[in-house]
Amino acid sequence: MGQFTLMAIAVVAAVIGGAIAAKLAGIEIWKGALIGACASVAGVIAFLVPGIDRGLSIPIAGLIGAGISGAAVGLTPTRTAHLAIGAALLPLIGFVLMEMGA
Repeated sequence: MGQFTLMAIAVVAAVIGGAIAAKLAGIEIWKGALIGACASVAGVIAFLVPGIDRGLSIPIAGLIGAGISGAAVGLTPTRTAHLAIGAALLPLIGFVLMEMGA
């Protein structure tokens, strides 16, 4: 699989993870999906920028994207953090399993 296929899978997994986290936290599901999508798209944009440290900029871009989108839909930072963690969990598990060769 190529880089862009894996990025698309990660974006979809982040949207699903954000929706699941929102459901578990008692927040509207669309807000979780939106925060997951914004965070993952911000990470993809940071990946495509040439000449920067990707290991540091991608997570920071994701956190900034989640924070801005969470504030835009009226969530507190604590609730946004729960959704950002939920959005990051599924792609993280998938990439760890892929790296382990499972």
